[in-house]
Amino acid sequence: MRKSLVASSLLLSCLAQADLLDALKYYDQKDYAKAKAEFAALVPLGNETAAFNLAVMHQEGQGTAVDLVKTQAYLQLAYSLGDKKSGRLAKAIFGRLTAAEQQQATANFEQLVASVQINNPSVQEQPDVDSPEPISRKEPKYPVSAARRGQFGFAEARFLIDEKGQVQGIEIVNEYPKGTFDKATKNALTNWKYQATGQKHIGRVSLSYTLDGLELSKTRIDNLVKEHKLFDYAVAGSPDHQYLLGSLLRLLNSNTLARVEEDPNQTVTSEFDLPKELFTQNHLAPKPLVGFKGSAKVTTDDNGKVIAVLESEPLSTSEVEALLLGQTLHAKAKAGQYSVNAIAKDNTKVYISKVLKVPPYYSSDYWLLTAAKNGHLEAQRLMAARSDEWENYMLQQNDAQVQTWAGVTKILKGEQEQGQLLLEKAIAQQYEVAEEIKAAL
Repeated sequence: MRKSLVASSLLLSCLAQADLLDALKYYDQKDYAKAKAEFAALVPLGNETAAFNLAVMHQEGQGTAVDLVKTQAYLQLAYSLGDKKSGRLAKAIFGRLTAAEQQQATANFEQLVASVQINNPSVQEQPDVDSPEPISRKEPKYPVSAARRGQFGFAEARFLIDEKGQVQGIEIVNEYPKGTFDKATKNALTNWKYQATGQKHIGRVSLSYTLDGLELSKTRIDNLVKEHKLFDYAVAGSPDHQYLLGSLLRLLNSNTLARVEEDPNQTVTSEFDLPKELFTQNHLAPKPLVGFKGSAKVTTDDNGKVIAVLESEPLSTSEVEALLLGQTLHAKAKAGQYSVNAIAKDNTKVYISKVLKVPPYYSSDYWLLTAAKNGHLEAQRLMAARSDEWENYMLQQNDAQVQTWAGVTKILKGEQEQGQLLLEKAIAQQYEVAEEIKAAL
């Protein structure tokens, strides 16, 4: 049978970027009805590869009638979502359509765009400057079984801090390896104490677990990725492996103490080879900076003086410029970009770390977001804590975990009725954390 230009590109697409594994399996098995349904379910998540594969199926008549109008519309959607090759292919298909068909293809494209709920939101987290200061933090006990196996990892938790500074309603939102450090983290947090403010707050913390002498070396991480074929399966399209790889890189990024950002212009190879700079010290000692709060990203010259403010939150760019422009950020802050974050409640000290630019495949956010877009539930929940678009999507999916924390947020903002309704929905699904938090509220 004739192999089209689009179908040929599909084969390259599967090798070059992540995709939903189940959908591809159905496609390979020629179960086009299931494949089409799986791909279509991913379109609202802004999944460019799903849109591209639907274009292929409409062009080839796989599970549907041949329809070049829909082919062009899906190709244009894939291009708008970031699949560069689809733009060229869409243009070629568009030229083969009649004027009436071109008009219909444009209308179909606009309908598809309207159905997309996730438009590649930023997942860069901002510090929670409103949370109270911790006054007593008990170190977690290293699980004996993990120590015997020489395992390292992390557990990220979200919880409610009551008026007296007590921790309640602890939930693990991300961890690596799964099920290894969650109990130790919960046990430790139960005994934490925060400054009593007379108000309730949402707290969030990530605890790293490493044994004495067990460093996150390049060799150790590379070997772990190769041993479990995390990178190979992630690139092949397995959401589970994408999530695991993203979680592992998240642990590495947090221990690097640097702000890691994707640079799409950097070369991505077929081999997993972490940049050596991820394993060097990239943070500078805190320094006083009266008037600064939140976070900012700045550029410094060879003398460490701030020459540009690239972004800031919650202070405006102009406010941060008034504080920092022309000032020496740090004696060791040579030419480059740096992340500046307030680390004390009185904002008299800031934490300064280098901004590291890495290829997408070495960014935790890249793989966690890809896993979410490919249907991984835990990754989607993680994104919901960092993006309004993802939160709204998960609320539409009636997810109890997201309902719980969205409800708490609304209640703390004074939107009692809406918040209580979300908590009741989570409780109706027998979600224990929601019951515990409702009792605390």
